[in-house]
Amino acid sequence: MKMRIFPDIDKQLLIDMIKEEFRLHRSLVGGLGSAFFPFIIFLMTATCAFITPLIARNLNQSTMLLMLHVASLIYGFYIGGFGSMGEQIMTRRLGQVNMLLKLPQIYPISVKKVMAIFFIKDSLFYLVYTYVPMILGISIVAPYVGVTAFGILRLGVTAFLAFMIGMGLSFVSSAASTRSRIFGALAYIFIIATALLVYPLNILQPQYVLLPLAYWADRSLIWPILSVILSIGLAATGSLLMKESYEIKQTKFNNSLLKINARLKVIGELRPLVAKEWLELTRSGNMLPAVGGYTLNLLAIVFISWLFDYGFGIPINFNVVFFSAFVGFMGVMTYSSLTSIENNEYLNVMPLGVDSLIKAKLVIYFILTSGVTAGYVILIGLLKGEVYLIPQSLLVAACTSIYVVAVTAYLTGLWTNTLFFGAKTIIKFTLMVIPPLTFIEVGTILLPFKTGLATWMIASASMFGLVASSLLFTRLKKRWSDASFSLVSSGE
Repeated sequence: MKMRIFPDIDKQLLIDMIKEEFRLHRSLVGGLGSAFFPFIIFLMTATCAFITPLIARNLNQSTMLLMLHVASLIYGFYIGGFGSMGEQIMTRRLGQVNMLLKLPQIYPISVKKVMAIFFIKDSLFYLVYTYVPMILGISIVAPYVGVTAFGILRLGVTAFLAFMIGMGLSFVSSAASTRSRIFGALAYIFIIATALLVYPLNILQPQYVLLPLAYWADRSLIWPILSVILSIGLAATGSLLMKESYEIKQTKFNNSLLKINARLKVIGELRPLVAKEWLELTRSGNMLPAVGGYTLNLLAIVFISWLFDYGFGIPINFNVVFFSAFVGFMGVMTYSSLTSIENNEYLNVMPLGVDSLIKAKLVIYFILTSGVTAGYVILIGLLKGEVYLIPQSLLVAACTSIYVVAVTAYLTGLWTNTLFFGAKTIIKFTLMVIPPLTFIEVGTILLPFKTGLATWMIASASMFGLVASSLLFTRLKKRWSDASFSLVSSGE
């Protein structure tokens, strides 16, 4: 009798999960949109590989390798929350979506086995969907920057291993959280403490924490081998930590809809919908993640500036108006999170249009982000000693935020996290948003040298954003009022 490491049923389940993943992508963003994402990865990687030697002359090879592997680790950690996702699929109805992860509910197969196969599926999927295009993009430029094809292949292998370790760490942490909040908290504390020991405490060397990176220190094959072993160990640990059965959690809340509705008199006819959205946001526990995520996205802009100044050694000296113009981009993800906190299919039987709910979510978006945006602009103005530019910066931040979210709502409605990644939507968004924001950014660069011209450029582009936003808001009804609240496809 032959011993099989991968029985036929497991192999077939893996194949079916891969098909399910591609089918889900195609149903959400269309065939063209599904194929467009790897192409974007390819173009972005090739462009970055080409310009890196030009803009990062003060960066040595070890620093660039560190940045790439840390980015891969973070990317994997972002992808790998399988534990919490598995619990959600087992305990919640996800509209029209039924996934193979639900098999343990109706067939004699363990949750642990299904999650282990799901881990393998995602590893293969992101290898093909992200890392193969990345390596192909770098390889196009390799001859011009003096890197061999074998060197690019090695870089791809170690970067992917860093991704696998990040995905495994996230899997273990999220799986531990399904067992106990304390276990989950301890897992995350351990990861954060280890990161702090590397930086800023400098007690641990990064290459001995992030094992794939160690290969580039001494070229020893022991490090990739240990990385593979660690990845398998983390995947196995995460699978073993998964619970075989889940209880549907029930939480009771006091009836507070009328109280919230009474506080929103200034909003007008949208008041009941806005009150409902606010109540769902607070009860779902997504209030803090929505505000915190938006704040962190804004701080990421400051980090990028710091990276250029102190990492690349390129003194760019952006003023506060420059930072303000980027506020709108950061709001896209926040609006997307507001559109995905609940299932809206039940509203199909209500005398309500999709456009009205979109407007209610926009009101919530502006309530949540306005104070953070103003505080962010004022803080940067004070830190940079540019108090005189704060009024102009607040105007730019308001205009860009309103315009970008207006474009996002008009193009994607209630399905930003799916429709936004369709090829047609990305192209339309780019053509509508990039030109006016670029015009503003050029104006901010010219501001210290040609104040009059720069002020005119910034003001005219900002006013264009406000006028265009007004037109988009008035057209929301025509575009979305006849749409269904059910899950939609991009149709591409």
